[in-house]
Amino acid sequence: MEIGNFRLHPDTIAEVKERVDLVEIVSDYVVIQKKGRQYTGLCPFHDEKTPSFTVNPTKQLYYCFGCGAGGGAIKFLMEIGKQSFKDVILNLAQRYQIPVKTLGAEEQKEIQKQISLQEQLYEILAVANYFYQHSLQQEEGKFALDYLLNQRGLSKENIEEYKLGYAPSGWNTLYNYLVEIKNYPLLLVEQAGLIRKKSKGDGYIDYFRDRLTIPIQDNQGRIIAFGARSLDGSEPKYLNSPETDLFSKSKTLFGINYAQSEIIKQDKVIVVEGYFDAIALQLAGIKNVVAVLGTALTEKHIKQLSRYTQSKEIIVNFDADKAGVKATERAIKEVESLVYAGQIKLKILTIPEGKDADEFLKSDENSINKYQELISKAPLWLDWQIEQLIEGYNLTKSDDYEIVFSALSRLLNKISNQATRDHYLSSCAEILSSKRSNLIGLNSEDFKRIYQSLKQSLKQFNNGFNRKKYYKSLGKSFQNQQTSEAEFLLLLVYIHCPSYREQILDLLEEKDLVFSLAHHRFLWQKIHKVPVSQVMEKNTNYLLLTLQETIIDNSEFNQLLIPLFHIQENKQPILSDPSHYIQAAIASLETINLEKYKQYCQQKYSEFSQENNYEKMDFYQQEIINAINELERLKSLRKD
Repeated sequence: MEIGNFRLHPDTIAEVKERVDLVEIVSDYVVIQKKGRQYTGLCPFHDEKTPSFTVNPTKQLYYCFGCGAGGGAIKFLMEIGKQSFKDVILNLAQRYQIPVKTLGAEEQKEIQKQISLQEQLYEILAVANYFYQHSLQQEEGKFALDYLLNQRGLSKENIEEYKLGYAPSGWNTLYNYLVEIKNYPLLLVEQAGLIRKKSKGDGYIDYFRDRLTIPIQDNQGRIIAFGARSLDGSEPKYLNSPETDLFSKSKTLFGINYAQSEIIKQDKVIVVEGYFDAIALQLAGIKNVVAVLGTALTEKHIKQLSRYTQSKEIIVNFDADKAGVKATERAIKEVESLVYAGQIKLKILTIPEGKDADEFLKSDENSINKYQELISKAPLWLDWQIEQLIEGYNLTKSDDYEIVFSALSRLLNKISNQATRDHYLSSCAEILSSKRSNLIGLNSEDFKRIYQSLKQSLKQFNNGFNRKKYYKSLGKSFQNQQTSEAEFLLLLVYIHCPSYREQILDLLEEKDLVFSLAHHRFLWQKIHKVPVSQVMEKNTNYLLLTLQETIIDNSEFNQLLIPLFHIQENKQPILSDPSHYIQAAIASLETINLEKYKQYCQQKYSEFSQENNYEKMDFYQQEIINAINELERLKSLRKD
């Protein structure tokens, strides 16, 4: 559970450590038996058939004689759940009903408030799911139950395991149960995403009606939302809960609570498109499976899955028909840059005949073995992408060959990891030469010729073959450097010079400026989460200490941001006259924005000149002149 950034009070940590029972904690994950003064069981951190994992209740320590894993309850939970120290302490505090104290009074009130709210939402969602499960077993849920048993092939035990249910068809059946009978506050039930206001008139209606319900759980098995399937053909076929304090589609994966231990064990994960694909595979014994919730695979998903996989191997299995291929391309669009940089090992699993995983597993008795074979043969995403670019083209035709050659050149140019690019440069040359030689008898020299052609094409991409794009990219690079320096300076002054914080805030608001670089924007967002009274406190290092702890917990940006927390010798002059440097940085950011606007006006002027639209030409010409004059003024304010 992540609730903002704050520092836990040592008393809270000490009380958690004192109250926690290692035997109780380990028992949630491992079957252990008492032998003498200790407990033994199979180690959860490596495969073994003979128990070598021991728990000493007196010393509150565990140790595995097989792999050497050892420590106390907090370390055990950090390792088994891939959680941070802070998250483990918070979860244990909730489990043992220990009040959470922080080092700031305002923070403490806020954290307790948020914990209380979340706990109430968890409770309401759990009660709602009991209601849905009960409705499934009633006459009103008979059709939904038949669908699960007969069409999906699930057993009653499977239905119970995944806590499937049925939302009755009435407009406010759940509303009446939760608000009128159970007396839960109306606003909290709405915040849980279970009811919504009527589009016309007063009152509320149930969010899900006449639908099969599938609870979406977090990695600890707590219900945070629902997916719901229509049974009468109405659209949308699947409907998810709205975004809430507990639920965000872009960072939630269905089935993670069932899959996480197996993902760790196998060091890879399979991502499918639908709830029932994930359920079918998990029930068939392939448990390292999760499903996206109608969204693309996001960086947040990748970050979450990376906690469980050292290899970063992610296998995407969407439908194999044309729509499925398009869905696969859309699903991985957001994370393809991570593939080009070699940060994740993304693979594509394609099921024959356009079937989804659930259909495929029902196709014959040997389907599970066939699916395992498909997993082992799943190509890397770049190999799959190359296949998609070549498919449907006849490379003996010059037009088709040029299209494919250009497409492959563009693909190679996107690969930022040099070793990966070299591999695929050779691979693409081999594919192009073999496709032609099989049909028109090219000799081995053609591979070298095509290889050199691709290499030359990449040089042209990188060395200004398209001069406009090349010089434009140089301009962007220079602008990025200017932006980085200006934003760095503002943040440095803001963190180390409390008296100038209000001035920076006022200027940013007045000039309508924002931090555009990801790591600076991240830090600025963290600053805004610190209580205003503490941020604006003069002559205090509270903000600095708070931010340092935030960055330590965030490995993605820490190397980029750590220099902001230490005043280096060459930055000392800034502290002697912060106001001057603030004005210079603001002027620099204004200049960059104005340069972009001037370029836009020049482009529009050129477009309208071709159309002989003199009115528009006059307007953009005047805008260009104004921009030039303003740039001259800003130039005097900037510091070289």
